[in-house]
Amino acid sequence: MPELLRNTHFVVTVNPAAQLVRVTRSAVPSESAVQFEAIWMEVCRALDRAGRSGLSLLLDLRAAVGRNDPEYEAAMERVRPAVMRGFRRVAVLVQTTAGSLQIHRHRRQDFIERLIGSDEAKLLEYLDAGSHGR
Repeated sequence: MPELLRNTHFVVTVNPAAQLVRVTRSAVPSESAVQFEAIWMEVCRALDRAGRSGLSLLLDLRAAVGRNDPEYEAAMERVRPAVMRGFRRVAVLVQTTAGSLQIHRHRRQDFIERLIGSDEAKLLEYLDAGSHGR
C-alpha cells in the first residue's frame, strides 16, 4: 500500500482497491500536548491528500501509550473531528479494555460514529461493507 506519511509517531497508508486509509500509531509517546496536536494535524494533512470522500478509515491505536491528562484530552478533542471527518466509515483498533473505554467516551462526546474493537478482521469487514453499500 502506498504510504502517505511516515514519521516517528505514525504511518499512514492508502489502499485504493479496498477504498481504505489506515493510520497506525507507534508506541513512541509525544513530548507534550502541543507536539501531540501537531503530529495529529500532520496526519490530517495526509488524510486530506488521500481524498477522504468515498474512503473508510482504520485507526490502529494498539501501540499507543494512553494519556488522559487535561492538556492531552483538550488536544484530542480538537483533533478528533479533523481526523475523522469526511470518511464513509471509521473504525478504531485498540488493544486494551481501557483503550476501548476511552474511545467509547470520545464517541459519546463528539457524536462521530465509529466501530471500536480489538478484532482487526471484524473492523475491516465493517469498513469493507461500507464500500459496497451493504
